Amino acid sequence: MARTSEYYRGKRKKRNRILIPAAILLGLLSVVVVLFYGMQKYAVITKDAVRIVPPILENTVVDESGEIVERPPLETTTAEIVYDVPDYSEVEARTGSGLQPLRAIFVKADDMYPEKIEEYAARLNVGNALVLEMKPRSGALKWDSKTWSATAFSLAGDPLSGEMQAILARLKQGEEGGKAPVYLVAQISICRDELYGSRSTTVTLRNDAGFNYMDEDGLWLDAYSLELRNYTVGLVKELYGMGFDEVVLADVAHPVLPEGTTVQYCRRMSTPASATNAVCGFALSVADELKDREGKLSIYVDSQTALVGHDSENGQDGMLFFKLFDRVYFETDRYAYNFNLADLQGKPIVGSLSERFVPVVYNYLPDNPDKISWVLIDTETH
Repeated sequence: MARTSEYYRGKRKKRNRILIPAAILLGLLSVVVVLFYGMQKYAVITKDAVRIVPPILENTVVDESGEIVERPPLETTTAEIVYDVPDYSEVEARTGSGLQPLRAIFVKADDMYPEKIEEYAARLNVGNALVLEMKPRSGALKWDSKTWSATAFSLAGDPLSGEMQAILARLKQGEEGGKAPVYLVAQISICRDELYGSRSTTVTLRNDAGFNYMDEDGLWLDAYSLELRNYTVGLVKELYGMGFDEVVLADVAHPVLPEGTTVQYCRRMSTPASATNAVCGFALSVADELKDREGKLSIYVDSQTALVGHDSENGQDGMLFFKLFDRVYFETDRYAYNFNLADLQGKPIVGSLSERFVPVVYNYLPDNPDKISWVLIDTETH
């Protein structure tokens, strides 16, 4: 007979023995994860292998035999990024051949109507061209431009009248009676533009207070502006499409700043900002964009210094301009012209100076006007 126990034995709980190895495995996994991410900063990657070099071994290397040896002491150096200032003297000449002398009468924007054009054309006795001011310093275009800037800021002018277009087409083709065709040149002002500067906040130079920079000559645009460069290229292409044989860019310049005056530009540059980099960079950029142009492309210089070299004040460089553009225009007079020509003699200019250098004179022509280039501007004398 079984013996009955006088005491109650409690029910024993079964132990889950799998928890212990699971906890150990989880701990090991955590250590592996921590080591994996923590040791990544000590990884050394070579073309042959990847190895971990903890701080205690950071002064060691593996030699050719695979042994760990002490690393030779390394020299410390200071790295610095240096941007070279553009050297425009290295630009190769791209123009200079295939030109004929330009002998033109200047037609200012206010005289752009049929009767006046007919009058100027009738005076071309020794001349062969008209220079039409299609964009004066006011910025008001003399045609209905479809460029982005012109439409976005309402810069487009009224379309040329049908009669005006017919006159220009007739002059370009030559009139009956054997009269020679008239060579048509469009002149546009670039960095002097009151209308564009007053309507766009991204194309003007700024003074120290952040306002548009103005001087006695008016409001100035920033030659660094990509928007201005694109606008210029678009205008030139439209003028070629309208039948102009040549476009001349006026006022591609930086204002001459009074001593102690600084300006703010609309772009950040990797090289130091300067009048030279702004203007010469603009000229190079526009010439590159128009390298496959339909007609001739010319430019003004505004100082005697710039005519024969580099003017650090207005940023122009005549020798660069002669490399990039077909002609270089310069305001002078009939007497100073010979001195200007003498100053240019011996300069590395491709082609004939009598064709490529264009003196812009007032009222009186230089000597031998039938053999050289020139532009005549009529002014009232008192």
